[in-house]
Amino acid sequence: MDISEFNRLSDQKNYQRHPWETSRKNVLKYFLNQTNIKFPIDRIVDIGSGDAFVIHSLLENNFATEYFAIDTAYNEEIINQLKANNKNSQVQYLSNLGEYYANHDTQKNTLFLCMDVLEHTEDEKIILDFLQNETGNYFFFAVPAFQKLFSNHDILLGHYRRYSLSELENLLNKNNFKILDKGYYFFTLLALRWLEKSRKKDQKESIDNWEGGKFKTDLINFVLKTDFKIIMLLKKLNIRINGLSCYCLCTK
Repeated sequence: MDISEFNRLSDQKNYQRHPWETSRKNVLKYFLNQTNIKFPIDRIVDIGSGDAFVIHSLLENNFATEYFAIDTAYNEEIINQLKANNKNSQVQYLSNLGEYYANHDTQKNTLFLCMDVLEHTEDEKIILDFLQNETGNYFFFAVPAFQKLFSNHDILLGHYRRYSLSELENLLNKNNFKILDKGYYFFTLLALRWLEKSRKKDQKESIDNWEGGKFKTDLINFVLKTDFKIIMLLKKLNIRINGLSCYCLCTK
Protein backbone atom coordinates (compact mmCIF):
# COMPACT_ATOMS: atom_id res chain seq x y z
CA MET A 1 0.00 0.00 0.00
CA ASP A 2 0.96 3.64 -0.24
CA ILE A 3 3.13 6.13 1.62
CA SER A 4 2.23 7.20 5.15
CA GLU A 5 -0.52 4.69 5.99
CA PHE A 6 1.64 3.33 8.81
CA ASN A 7 1.11 6.57 10.75
CA ARG A 8 -2.44 5.48 11.51
CA LEU A 9 -1.66 2.05 12.95
CA SER A 10 -1.89 3.17 16.57
CA ASP A 11 -5.14 5.11 16.02
CA GLN A 12 -7.44 2.47 14.54
CA LYS A 13 -10.56 3.58 16.42
CA ASN A 14 -10.54 7.05 14.84
CA TYR A 15 -9.41 5.94 11.40
CA GLN A 16 -11.87 5.93 8.49
CA ARG A 17 -10.72 3.63 5.72
CA HIS A 18 -10.55 5.08 2.21
CA PRO A 19 -13.10 3.56 -0.22
CA TRP A 20 -10.24 2.75 -2.60
CA GLU A 21 -8.91 0.30 -0.02
CA THR A 22 -12.22 -1.41 0.63
CA SER A 23 -13.08 -1.48 -3.08
CA ARG A 24 -9.79 -3.06 -4.17
CA LYS A 25 -10.29 -5.66 -1.42
CA ASN A 26 -13.81 -6.35 -2.69
CA VAL A 27 -12.55 -6.57 -6.28
CA LEU A 28 -9.88 -9.08 -5.31
CA LYS A 29 -12.28 -11.33 -3.38
CA TYR A 30 -14.90 -11.19 -6.14
CA PHE A 31 -12.28 -11.93 -8.79
CA LEU A 32 -10.68 -14.83 -6.90
CA ASN A 33 -14.08 -16.45 -6.50
CA GLN A 34 -14.46 -16.38 -10.32
CA THR A 35 -11.16 -18.16 -10.99
CA ASN A 36 -10.39 -21.88 -11.26
CA ILE A 37 -8.07 -21.73 -8.24
CA LYS A 38 -9.19 -24.22 -5.61
CA PHE A 39 -9.61 -22.50 -2.25
CA PRO A 40 -8.56 -22.77 0.45
CA ILE A 41 -5.11 -22.82 -1.13
CA ASP A 42 -2.10 -23.83 0.97
CA ARG A 43 -0.65 -20.33 1.25
CA ILE A 44 -1.22 -16.69 0.31
CA VAL A 45 1.72 -14.29 0.19
CA ASP A 46 0.79 -10.60 0.00
CA ILE A 47 3.72 -8.56 -1.37
CA GLY A 48 3.45 -4.91 -0.34
CA SER A 49 0.89 -5.75 2.31
CA GLY A 50 0.87 -2.39 4.08
CA ASP A 51 -1.39 -2.43 7.13
CA ALA A 52 -2.41 -6.02 6.22
CA PHE A 53 -6.03 -5.07 5.57
CA VAL A 54 -6.35 -7.14 2.39
CA ILE A 55 -4.72 -10.30 3.66
CA HIS A 56 -6.83 -10.26 6.82
CA SER A 57 -9.99 -9.99 4.73
CA LEU A 58 -8.85 -13.14 2.91
CA LEU A 59 -8.09 -14.82 6.24
CA GLU A 60 -11.59 -14.00 7.48
CA ASN A 61 -13.01 -15.75 4.42
CA ASN A 62 -10.77 -18.83 4.67
CA PHE A 63 -8.99 -18.42 1.32
CA ALA A 64 -5.85 -20.24 2.55
CA THR A 65 -4.24 -22.29 5.30
CA GLU A 66 -1.21 -20.01 5.77
CA TYR A 67 -0.83 -16.26 5.28
CA PHE A 68 2.27 -14.11 4.84
CA ALA A 69 2.33 -10.30 4.75
CA ILE A 70 5.51 -8.80 3.26
CA ASP A 71 6.40 -5.11 3.20
CA THR A 72 9.77 -3.32 3.18
CA ALA A 73 8.35 -0.78 5.64
CA TYR A 74 7.93 -3.40 8.36
CA ASN A 75 10.19 -3.16 11.39
CA GLU A 76 9.81 -4.65 14.85
CA GLU A 77 7.66 -1.78 16.11
CA ILE A 78 5.28 -1.89 13.14
CA ILE A 79 4.99 -5.67 13.23
CA ASN A 80 4.15 -5.60 16.95
CA GLN A 81 1.49 -2.95 16.31
CA LEU A 82 0.02 -4.97 13.43
CA LYS A 83 -0.15 -8.05 15.62
CA ALA A 84 -1.92 -6.06 18.33
CA ASN A 85 -4.34 -4.48 15.86
CA ASN A 86 -5.25 -7.88 14.43
CA LYS A 87 -5.48 -9.78 17.73
CA ASN A 88 -2.36 -11.84 17.05
CA SER A 89 -3.85 -13.52 14.01
CA GLN A 90 -2.03 -16.31 12.19
CA VAL A 91 -0.64 -13.88 9.58
CA GLN A 92 3.17 -13.91 9.52
CA TYR A 93 4.93 -10.58 8.86
CA LEU A 94 8.20 -10.26 6.93
CA SER A 95 10.13 -7.26 5.66
CA ASN A 96 11.22 -8.65 2.28
CA LEU A 97 11.00 -11.61 -0.09
CA GLY A 98 14.57 -12.62 0.67
CA GLU A 99 13.56 -13.28 4.28
CA TYR A 100 10.59 -15.33 3.09
CA TYR A 101 12.67 -17.57 0.82
CA ALA A 102 15.47 -17.96 3.37
CA ASN A 103 13.26 -19.11 6.23
CA HIS A 104 10.16 -20.81 4.84
CA ASP A 105 9.35 -23.92 2.84
CA THR A 106 8.38 -22.85 -0.67
CA GLN A 107 7.00 -26.17 -1.90
CA LYS A 108 3.41 -25.36 -0.97
CA ASN A 109 0.70 -24.40 -3.43
CA THR A 110 0.76 -20.60 -3.19
CA LEU A 111 -1.05 -17.52 -4.44
CA PHE A 112 1.16 -14.42 -4.57
CA LEU A 113 -0.56 -11.05 -4.49
CA CYS A 114 1.27 -8.05 -5.92
CA MET A 115 -1.35 -5.30 -5.98
CA ASP A 116 -0.28 -1.71 -6.56
CA VAL A 117 3.35 -2.57 -5.88
CA LEU A 118 5.33 -2.72 -9.15
CA GLU A 119 4.79 0.99 -9.82
CA HIS A 120 6.61 1.78 -6.57
CA THR A 121 9.83 0.08 -7.70
CA GLU A 122 12.39 1.83 -9.88
CA ASP A 123 13.11 -1.57 -11.44
CA GLU A 124 10.35 -4.19 -11.35
CA LYS A 125 12.90 -7.01 -11.53
CA ILE A 126 13.72 -6.34 -7.88
CA ILE A 127 10.47 -8.22 -7.17
CA LEU A 128 10.01 -10.37 -10.26
CA ASP A 129 13.43 -12.01 -10.04
CA PHE A 130 12.51 -13.46 -6.64
CA LEU A 131 9.55 -15.22 -8.22
CA GLN A 132 11.42 -16.86 -11.10
CA ASN A 133 11.40 -20.38 -9.65
CA GLU A 134 7.80 -20.48 -8.44
CA THR A 135 6.67 -23.18 -10.85
CA GLY A 136 2.99 -24.12 -10.65
CA ASN A 137 1.91 -21.31 -8.33
CA TYR A 138 -0.44 -18.40 -8.98
CA PHE A 139 0.22 -14.66 -9.13
CA PHE A 140 -2.17 -11.74 -9.16
CA PHE A 141 -0.65 -8.46 -10.35
CA ALA A 142 -2.51 -5.14 -10.38
CA VAL A 143 -1.13 -1.71 -11.29
CA PRO A 144 -2.42 1.81 -12.04
CA ALA A 145 -3.24 2.27 -15.72
CA PHE A 146 -2.17 4.72 -18.43
CA GLN A 147 1.01 6.76 -18.26
CA LYS A 148 -0.84 9.72 -19.80
CA LEU A 149 -2.62 10.05 -16.46
CA PHE A 150 0.64 10.25 -14.49
CA SER A 151 0.45 13.33 -12.28
CA ASN A 152 1.60 14.94 -9.06
CA HIS A 153 -0.78 12.58 -7.27
CA ASP A 154 1.31 9.63 -8.50
CA ILE A 155 4.43 11.38 -7.23
CA LEU A 156 2.72 11.89 -3.86
CA LEU A 157 2.04 8.15 -3.72
CA GLY A 158 5.60 7.24 -4.64
CA HIS A 159 4.85 5.94 -8.15
CA TYR A 160 7.53 5.72 -10.83
CA ARG A 161 5.11 4.94 -13.65
CA ARG A 162 1.68 3.77 -14.76
CA TYR A 163 1.00 0.91 -17.21
CA SER A 164 -1.25 -0.04 -20.07
CA LEU A 165 -2.50 -3.62 -20.01
CA SER A 166 -0.25 -4.52 -22.94
CA GLU A 167 2.78 -3.08 -21.10
CA LEU A 168 1.98 -5.16 -18.02
CA GLU A 169 1.53 -8.25 -20.22
CA ASN A 170 4.86 -7.68 -21.97
CA LEU A 171 6.66 -7.21 -18.66
CA LEU A 172 5.25 -10.45 -17.25
CA ASN A 173 5.83 -12.42 -20.46
CA LYS A 174 9.48 -11.33 -20.49
CA ASN A 175 9.78 -12.69 -16.96
CA ASN A 176 8.30 -16.08 -17.95
CA PHE A 177 4.87 -15.71 -16.41
CA LYS A 178 1.98 -17.44 -18.17
CA ILE A 179 -1.05 -15.13 -18.22
CA LEU A 180 -4.33 -16.86 -17.42
CA ASP A 181 -6.58 -13.81 -17.25
CA LYS A 182 -6.22 -10.06 -17.74
CA GLY A 183 -8.22 -6.89 -17.89
CA TYR A 184 -9.03 -3.48 -16.46
CA TYR A 185 -11.28 -2.38 -13.62
CA PHE A 186 -12.76 0.87 -12.24
CA PHE A 187 -13.89 2.43 -15.54
CA THR A 188 -15.88 5.02 -13.60
CA LEU A 189 -12.71 6.23 -11.88
CA LEU A 190 -10.92 6.36 -15.22
CA ALA A 191 -13.49 8.82 -16.56
CA LEU A 192 -13.15 10.99 -13.46
CA ARG A 193 -9.36 10.88 -13.63
CA TRP A 194 -9.34 11.93 -17.29
CA LEU A 195 -11.60 14.84 -16.35
CA GLU A 196 -9.32 15.90 -13.51
CA LYS A 197 -6.31 15.67 -15.79
CA SER A 198 -7.93 17.72 -18.54
CA ARG A 199 -8.91 20.41 -16.01
CA LYS A 200 -5.38 20.26 -14.55
CA LYS A 201 -6.91 19.54 -11.16
CA ASP A 202 -4.82 17.15 -9.09
CA GLN A 203 -5.75 15.17 -5.99
CA LYS A 204 -4.00 16.20 -2.80
CA GLU A 205 -5.26 13.35 -0.66
CA SER A 206 -3.67 10.03 0.11
CA ILE A 207 -5.44 6.97 1.50
CA ASP A 208 -4.53 7.92 5.06
CA ASN A 209 -6.45 11.22 5.21
CA TRP A 210 -9.92 10.31 3.92
CA GLU A 211 -12.73 12.35 5.51
CA GLY A 212 -15.60 11.55 3.17
CA GLY A 213 -18.11 10.40 5.78
CA LYS A 214 -19.99 7.10 5.98
CA PHE A 215 -22.64 7.86 3.35
CA LYS A 216 -20.14 9.00 0.73
CA THR A 217 -17.81 6.10 1.54
CA ASP A 218 -20.61 3.52 1.25
CA LEU A 219 -21.84 5.09 -1.99
CA ILE A 220 -18.39 4.99 -3.60
CA ASN A 221 -17.89 1.40 -2.47
CA PHE A 222 -21.23 0.42 -4.02
CA VAL A 223 -20.44 2.19 -7.29
CA LEU A 224 -16.99 0.60 -7.58
CA LYS A 225 -18.25 -2.88 -6.72
CA THR A 226 -20.95 -2.51 -9.38
CA ASP A 227 -18.31 -1.15 -11.76
CA PHE A 228 -16.24 -4.32 -11.46
CA LYS A 229 -19.23 -6.61 -11.85
CA ILE A 230 -20.19 -4.79 -15.06
CA ILE A 231 -16.66 -5.14 -16.41
CA MET A 232 -16.65 -8.86 -15.63
CA LEU A 233 -20.05 -9.29 -17.30
CA LEU A 234 -18.90 -7.44 -20.43
CA LYS A 235 -15.75 -9.54 -20.49
CA LYS A 236 -17.86 -12.69 -20.70
CA LEU A 237 -19.39 -11.12 -23.82
CA ASN A 238 -15.87 -10.51 -25.21
CA ILE A 239 -16.22 -6.77 -24.63
CA ARG A 240 -13.26 -5.16 -22.89
CA ILE A 241 -13.34 -1.59 -21.61
CA ASN A 242 -10.55 0.40 -20.02
CA GLY A 243 -10.27 1.24 -16.33
CA LEU A 244 -8.07 3.12 -13.92
CA SER A 245 -6.29 -0.13 -12.93
CA CYS A 246 -5.23 -3.17 -14.90
CA TYR A 247 -4.51 -6.71 -13.73
CA CYS A 248 -3.08 -10.05 -14.80
CA LEU A 249 -3.63 -13.42 -13.17
CA CYS A 250 -0.64 -15.64 -13.95
CA THR A 251 1.03 -18.94 -13.29
CA LYS A 252 4.50 -20.29 -14.05
